[in-house]
Amino acid sequence: MNRALFLKQYSPTWLGQIIECHQSLPSTNNQARDLLDQLGSAAHGAVVMAEEQTGGRGRHGRPWHSPRGLGLALSVALWNDGPADRAVCLPLAGSLAVLRALHHSAGLRGRLKWPNDVLVGGKKVSGVLVESRVQGGRPSGLVLGIGVNLLHREEDFPEDLRSFATSVRLAGGRPVTEEAFAASLLVALSPLIEEGLMNPAALVEMASGTWAHEPGDLLDVSSGEEILRGAFAGIAPDGSLLLKVDGHVQAVHHGDVTRVRPGSPRAGMLAKEEKRGS
Repeated sequence: MNRALFLKQYSPTWLGQIIECHQSLPSTNNQARDLLDQLGSAAHGAVVMAEEQTGGRGRHGRPWHSPRGLGLALSVALWNDGPADRAVCLPLAGSLAVLRALHHSAGLRGRLKWPNDVLVGGKKVSGVLVESRVQGGRPSGLVLGIGVNLLHREEDFPEDLRSFATSVRLAGGRPVTEEAFAASLLVALSPLIEEGLMNPAALVEMASGTWAHEPGDLLDVSSGEEILRGAFAGIAPDGSLLLKVDGHVQAVHHGDVTRVRPGSPRAGMLAKEEKRGS
């Protein structure tokens, strides 16, 4: 990441008063949390970027594949000592910013997969992770982490990820540098974070029409060993997933989503259950 080249394309606002560019870090989220520990509220809006993460992670502590020179790992430190529910839609702010940056810098149209993935051509190109910093038993800061696959070829992904992951290059997007994509991402991200902290429901409204899930799609939502099966019924104002299960709509606040493919035995069974419950 060339800091000087990046700053030719991005003029810092409140977002980016502190900017760190690294060739390699264990985790940009950890580095952003360290800034909150060291600087407190003065770290609000600090941006940490790295060409490589040796210990990057996604949701539930899963590893995030971040080889040097192929993608962007970016984290933002946020000081939030207000109500915790203000931050509920920050992952959505990150995902929407990625969508806008993909379109602006690479000419790609993406879709959102609840709760925090960005897909292009049905494959994951980006993930978003929000982590809380707790001090004295109460939240006193947040870290918004975003990983984007830019230049990966198929062979650059581990074999077990190749059927699920893609990159800007593989999706046929315009060539884009890390610096240019990061600048486009932060331009989009700044107003989305501000809006999300004030009015989380506004982000849900902005995301309307961008979801990879269509009304009535049959979904499995797994949380630990439990699986909830139902039909996609939208996204609630607080960002939770709405599923129609046995004729009733339930709100799901966390979990991993898998679409049940049409024609599968499970899909046929669920369709019959939904028909009886309607």
